Amino acid sequence: MSEVAIDAAWAVCPPDSDVDSSGLLPVVVGAHPRSEMRDRPLAMRLLQLIRHWQRENLPDASTRLRPIILTDLWYLNDKALLLQPTISIGDPSSNAATAYYATKLPKAYVVDGQLQVLADMQFLDPSVAMWGVDANATRSALDWFIVRALPAFLENSHE
Repeated sequence: MSEVAIDAAWAVCPPDSDVDSSGLLPVVVGAHPRSEMRDRPLAMRLLQLIRHWQRENLPDASTRLRPIILTDLWYLNDKALLLQPTISIGDPSSNAATAYYATKLPKAYVVDGQLQVLADMQFLDPSVAMWGVDANATRSALDWFIVRALPAFLENSHE
């Protein structure tokens, strides 16, 4: 990561600032090498899109949730984080947060044998889980979510 990219990331989310779980928007990936290679780059892309939406739609930075990429192990062991709007990316076999949500959320978009996006599309429960059979299918699931649901998810998450 370049010095410019580090400075830009720290400007958005200062590294020495206090971490209050109630102000976070977790984007969860598995704590597994496959998840790091497949899902973390997708989560990083999503973080950029969330921050762009926030700048465009929430001029007061103090009203914004702070998007953060977390591993499933950290996320599932913090009860306060479980109360936050959450996006989980990755197969339930390598992301325990996705496995957790797989039993709780309805199917929003499914391509049989290829990919799933689970979410209450009214976002009364502002949590989302998505995965595919491979990296490209997971990317397609994320693309669908970004186009079809991300703005509504973020609007409901920031109310």
